[in-house]
Amino acid sequence: MNVFAIVAILIVAALLLLTTSSLNVTTINTAIASPLTKTSTQFTEFKVHVGGGNATAPWDIFLPQNLEIKVGQNVTWLNPSVVAEPHTVTFVLDPNTMTGVVSPFAVSKTTKFNPLPPGSNNEPILIPGESGNETDTLIGVNARVFNPVTIDSQDNVQFMNPNANYEMSGKEKYVNSGWLLPPGLEQHYPGSGNTFTITFESPGTYGYLCLLHPWMTGSVVVK
Repeated sequence: MNVFAIVAILIVAALLLLTTSSLNVTTINTAIASPLTKTSTQFTEFKVHVGGGNATAPWDIFLPQNLEIKVGQNVTWLNPSVVAEPHTVTFVLDPNTMTGVVSPFAVSKTTKFNPLPPGSNNEPILIPGESGNETDTLIGVNARVFNPVTIDSQDNVQFMNPNANYEMSGKEKYVNSGWLLPPGLEQHYPGSGNTFTITFESPGTYGYLCLLHPWMTGSVVVK
């Protein structure tokens, strides 16, 4: 075999090695550039992790924390944790609609509360009313935090089913996902959901938070 043939073989081998390396890099980059880590507008639906981690190291964060999308695109929030730690996705578009997780309610003194399941170590928080008052005060979980609900510009309140899909006009005062639990762990809080999806119909910057962990904040920029 002459020198020219040997050189030709080496050149072909080098080209094959370079091509294989390029394919591998492309594959790796494609795997990294998922909707969970990339704020591009090429996707029609985005997914955001709400919390995560485990009982030893919980993640109280939205991931990704900030998104940039186009009008008409969807965002779905889901809880990927392995423990039953609930979170909410809550848009407080009117500061006057900010609310608490627990609230006081007046109930008749004759009201009887039975724990579920019977015999379990559960008891409601009751504050006895003053003498002559026919009511006590019950401290309960706020339904407007626990359940998916919206308050429109006219103060109309609309509750939705768990795992709701909502079309946001941008004129609402309050939009809440309800408590989101990992799939299979909803039984810890009966009536809770796993996901919440919003289709954004108007441009703008929409900030949101978790009412159970107020330091958890995120935003969706719609263009």
